Amino acid sequence: MIVKDSLKYKPRIAVDVRPLAYGINGNSRYLAEILQRVLNENSPLEYYLYSNKPVHPVFHEITKKAPVFIPSRLPGLFWLNLSMPSAFREHRIDIFWGTLQLLPIFGRNIPMAVNYHDLNFHSAPETMTTANYWQHRFFSPLTLKRADKIFCLSKNTQREIAEFLPSVAGKLQVVYPGAQGFENVVPPNKILPKNFLFSVGTLEPRKNLNTLLEAYRTLKRKNLDYPFSLVLAGRLGWKSEGLTEILRNGSLESEGIFFIENPSDGELGWLYKNCSYFMFPSLHEGFGLPLLEAIQEEKPCIASDIPVFHEVLDSQIDLFVPPKDTEAWIKAMLEAGDRGVRLRDGKSRKWSWDSTAQEVEEGLVTLWKNRKRKPGKIEE
Repeated sequence: MIVKDSLKYKPRIAVDVRPLAYGINGNSRYLAEILQRVLNENSPLEYYLYSNKPVHPVFHEITKKAPVFIPSRLPGLFWLNLSMPSAFREHRIDIFWGTLQLLPIFGRNIPMAVNYHDLNFHSAPETMTTANYWQHRFFSPLTLKRADKIFCLSKNTQREIAEFLPSVAGKLQVVYPGAQGFENVVPPNKILPKNFLFSVGTLEPRKNLNTLLEAYRTLKRKNLDYPFSLVLAGRLGWKSEGLTEILRNGSLESEGIFFIENPSDGELGWLYKNCSYFMFPSLHEGFGLPLLEAIQEEKPCIASDIPVFHEVLDSQIDLFVPPKDTEAWIKAMLEAGDRGVRLRDGKSRKWSWDSTAQEVEEGLVTLWKNRKRKPGKIEE
């Protein structure tokens, strides 16, 4: 992917690659797919990658393509505001691209872009840890004001930000994710039943997996011959200690519930390709990349009835369910059981990571071309 734009000078752009330190999740996949496409000698920008923690081995091929700096072991917020401004000066950085919804509030006055996947501290605070909530409650408004460009994962996120802080509406740009299927799929080490419902996500309250589990267990107690098992996959998160314990120890496998912890890309691809239905019970999402990945694999989907899923995937989802309504989830799973195993009629529209990467890089190039000196203080 090459942005067709020529600049007399090749600006140096610092990228916050902390999402790549935690393995595969929605944030890291979005960033990794973009970096895979923009890190090349023909790019109009010169990329420098920064993290306060080592990059996860699964992303090492990406980080071979650009300088990677880990200048500090400070916690993220302190690293961002204390270490990064020094790195900007040392490496003569021209632009900063923040990928975790936060920017350094002080330091060198350079153009800055930031990704916003959601506005959970405002719209779904109950799903966050206390520390994370207060961090974003205080620093997100400052970040939104300081940013010159704000990449939103969906129109729903764009709308939420514009309503929360109308003064930044002109900085917002929607850049949808892509999906392209999985290569080199491999089955998980755990033996799974042939027919299964599948859901993937970090174990945290926002993913609403407790409701899905409660619905499935209730259904199985009443319908012993129900044809589908339930497979959950993902990494450990927060505020889900009880759920984590019962999934990890395998005590639910006798009820037909299986857990794959930290699946590789190949294992994740196998689970998508072999599931009978994909279930996505989230309370709130910036977009919902796993849902898009399931649709690209032509799998029928049962998802929460939340605005972002109607935005671009409305006609592709088989059933919408009120997210906290256990009885409605039971009814939806019964309907899936009655239909049996099937594929969708056809693939959805083309969701291209090439297009996503091009839009982001073009946005960064435009940011550089339109740069101007800003006062040191943050203004409305």
